[in-house]
Amino acid sequence: MRSIARGVMTLAAAFALGCGGGDVPNGPSSTSASIDGAVRNMSAAAGSSTAPLRVSVAETTMSTTTGSNGQFAFINVPAGNVTLLFEGPGVNARLPLGRVQAGDRLKITATVNGSSARLDSREDDEDEQEEEEVEGKISNLAGTGTCPTLSFNVGTTPVKTNGNTKFKDVACSALTNGMKVEAEGMFVNGVLNATKIERD
Repeated sequence: MRSIARGVMTLAAAFALGCGGGDVPNGPSSTSASIDGAVRNMSAAAGSSTAPLRVSVAETTMSTTTGSNGQFAFINVPAGNVTLLFEGPGVNARLPLGRVQAGDRLKITATVNGSSARLDSREDDEDEQEEEEVEGKISNLAGTGTCPTLSFNVGTTPVKTNGNTKFKDVACSALTNGMKVEAEGMFVNGVLNATKIERD
């Protein structure tokens, strides 16, 4: 498990949460991530150390309230650059988490104090998974006009490629039905998200 201790990221935050913050969506998605977190409130505001904080995902309607130990959780967080917003007694802060990949399951701890936020630790459970490999002939490939984002089968296994997929001994645009390849990657909801496609 990778654990990244980040330095202090102190940011002056001046933001206003929009009306009608949405509920956390139900159910996992192969195009999104989950975040489990705990935040410690160091604000000098009266009772702030135990008062709940509102936590939101910037540029979404996702919002929740921290539990008794500062814990919070989100599922179906859109992949991309993610920033968390914290609001409560004496607190109005934002915490950039950087880029989050589809399928990531992040665990973070953070500290907030007024308009400052610090990421204390970040663990990515996705790193614990080992890559899987399948080999066989390509089928159900509709075309290569959308390279590098493709969907097809290798044998009976559904496979998807994206901008991070590496192609070895064959170009993405040269893939054809019936071609024998090896595909490596991580399974998400029964689909192999390929990190490498190699012609066999």
